[in-house]
Amino acid sequence: MRIVLVGAGVEPIPPTGYGGTERFIAELRDALVRAGHDAVVVNEVRHRRMRDEYPFAWHLPRLLRGVEYDVVHANSPVVANRLAWAGIPFVYTTHSRHWYYRERWSHRWGYWLERRAVRRAAAAVALTAPLAETVRQAVGATRRPISVIPFGVDAERFRPDWSHRTGTVALGVGVVAPFKRWELAASALRGTGAHFVLAGPTPDAAYAARVRAAGDSVELLGELSEAELERRYATSDWLIHPSRVELLSGVVVQALSAGLPVIGGPAVAGAVEDGRTGWVVPDSDAPRFVAGLRERSTALAADGELRRRTGDAARTAASQRFSWPRVAQDYVALYSSVASPTPR
Repeated sequence: MRIVLVGAGVEPIPPTGYGGTERFIAELRDALVRAGHDAVVVNEVRHRRMRDEYPFAWHLPRLLRGVEYDVVHANSPVVANRLAWAGIPFVYTTHSRHWYYRERWSHRWGYWLERRAVRRAAAAVALTAPLAETVRQAVGATRRPISVIPFGVDAERFRPDWSHRTGTVALGVGVVAPFKRWELAASALRGTGAHFVLAGPTPDAAYAARVRAAGDSVELLGELSEAELERRYATSDWLIHPSRVELLSGVVVQALSAGLPVIGGPAVAGAVEDGRTGWVVPDSDAPRFVAGLRERSTALAADGELRRRTGDAARTAASQRFSWPRVAQDYVALYSSVASPTPR
């Protein structure tokens, strides 16, 4: 099968740094190729600004003219709506937090574009079952039922190193920005004896200082190389993920593969099996959420058997649910159901 995976025209694919959607596209392309399919990426980076998505989308039909394909797979709403306008059928995977988070006009504009993209797609994909239900309620009727296909993970790259785990390191991974709520994680770990290590770009110095001040043992590592990030997953003891607006974080899937118990709020419910591979802490208000994160972290820090049992279950679940071969197989089945009988 010939598959075109379309980027957003903002970041390179694979990304040179932070870029969850771009990493998803690159790794899905590799998995499809390993499965014997002809998968290519179409992307055109200008100045690495968010508004660059619009000129890229405008020129996309021209970029596709010389490409033979059976199916086009879009991953951003501006691109998806441009394909629809050009009369090009597409599969759409939604990666947007705007289904849950719309504080500014730009978020509301993104939400409008997301709903329109899902309605106009030949097939739409949500990363988790809870997200699929949210999309159904927001969009209403679609051409076909919304599919649920998660991120994939390379279990050989993300694996535990039990011999270097001490029971004292809580890991966080992601951009150090307010919507991630890292200050709640730092506050929850204060007084527990755990060292909170946070890996990710720090675009907001004032917010980074706020995160440090919220805890008593906080280390901000900045953006790490792939090898160093894999080492941090392997040698940490659990992942703490306080974000309220994730759809399905690649970070969570990687942590599960690395044998890390995951503690977070309802945003991790689509990936974490509560009480088996981690814990989903109620998030009705900040003080209760912090108390729940602290309770679970304290239990993990004190009980090596609990860490190992939960970590082993996490790795098994990741292998069964999130391996790239399985994810690629699910996408190929979806592509086959919507592909044009005559390749373009």
